[in-house]
Amino acid sequence: MSILHYLSEEVFLRIQDLLIGNSVYPNFKFLEKSQYWSKEELKQFQEEKLRALVEHSYQTVPYYHDLFNRLKLKPKDIKTKEDLIKIPILTKEIIKREGTLRFTSSKYPSSKRINSSSSGSTGEPLFYYTTRDAYSLNIAANLRGWYWMGFRLGDRYVKLSQNSRKTTIKILQDFFSNNLYLSTNPLIEENYDKILSKIERFKPKIIRCYPDPLLLIARYKKKCKSYKFSPIAINTTGNTLYPETRKEIEDAFSCKIYDAYSCEGNPTVFECPTHECYHSAEEYGITEIIDDAGNLINNGYGRLISTDLHNLAHPFIRYDTQDLVEVNSTPCSCGRNLLRIDRILGRDNDIIQGSNGQMFIVHNFTGFFQIDHPKIKKSVDQFQVVKTKDNYIIFNLVVNNKYDIEVKEFIESYWSEQLKYPVVVKVVNEIPLTNSGKRKFIINE
Repeated sequence: MSILHYLSEEVFLRIQDLLIGNSVYPNFKFLEKSQYWSKEELKQFQEEKLRALVEHSYQTVPYYHDLFNRLKLKPKDIKTKEDLIKIPILTKEIIKREGTLRFTSSKYPSSKRINSSSSGSTGEPLFYYTTRDAYSLNIAANLRGWYWMGFRLGDRYVKLSQNSRKTTIKILQDFFSNNLYLSTNPLIEENYDKILSKIERFKPKIIRCYPDPLLLIARYKKKCKSYKFSPIAINTTGNTLYPETRKEIEDAFSCKIYDAYSCEGNPTVFECPTHECYHSAEEYGITEIIDDAGNLINNGYGRLISTDLHNLAHPFIRYDTQDLVEVNSTPCSCGRNLLRIDRILGRDNDIIQGSNGQMFIVHNFTGFFQIDHPKIKKSVDQFQVVKTKDNYIIFNLVVNNKYDIEVKEFIESYWSEQLKYPVVVKVVNEIPLTNSGKRKFIINE
């Protein structure tokens, strides 16, 4: 380990924890060891956390207290992972219907909670609370995945995102962590050129980005032969990485992709160094894969149901992530006993192209509806964006009682300016599911 790596990991990371109030350092050290635990050790750890979670939720969370009483369950009835089947599956619709406060622990006042929101990749932004411990453990799990890629704290890396950096603390974090943060917005060739020029000069060890914008940048890179720099690896996350997309990006950047997946209430899932599969950070949560009949499966395709063992402020117990994955019980050659996921089918993603050529991906829209903007008023529960054959943009919205004509006019005005197409907002009762049980949030007719 070089002096820079040592200082970054053993000194700077601890100082950052101290300044922000996180616990990434101890969690990362824990995860470095626990990744090689036996299946029995992992199960024992999970079930100790599960029993504490269930007792805590029954005693301090109104929704779970009432649910257990209605089902005539006691916390002592949930002792093992197998006992979880006694608890009904939790959906995003239930959380929205019941309200955030019904899921908030009375032991976590606002001073001890962190506001959080889902990525909204099903078209349903969800606002909830989390804890510093849960937040820190998730960061540590991602960092462990980066170490699988060959990265070490102190190495240069580039993070590409649709959003710009605004807060001082994030800018300082970028500086001390050797991160060059670049916005992929707008998705036009002029910006691709700026991004690639900066990457060429910065020479990062790792690049992190969502697959959709990175694919557009990769195609531009292949056209412009002057851009020759290649990182040692790329980390993709945020939406489904399809094989053809992986191949195009890897060919353009001459390196391997390590894909990752996460969502609210679910452990970080990171691609194994062998590239045989993904591994779930089982130290964070319990993952169940169920078939269409609700039966647990160990091999094959199914829905991912997750129990968050660490977020005590807003517990997610048997939460339906709305994602489909392929699970495999065959041991991975890397020697880790963490849950093996061979494929993440995830949610379909698409791109809408504005009349000026600019591309818009799902995260442009989810980011718009997630922000606590006074003109949006958190009034949109679900959305779907449709580009019609005659080049109209239709926003199908499921709204709540905060929605009014001002919200409608703001959405139409904002997106007609962005997309350079006529925009129409339609309020609907529901957005229908596809055959796979998902909502398609972008449609090009």
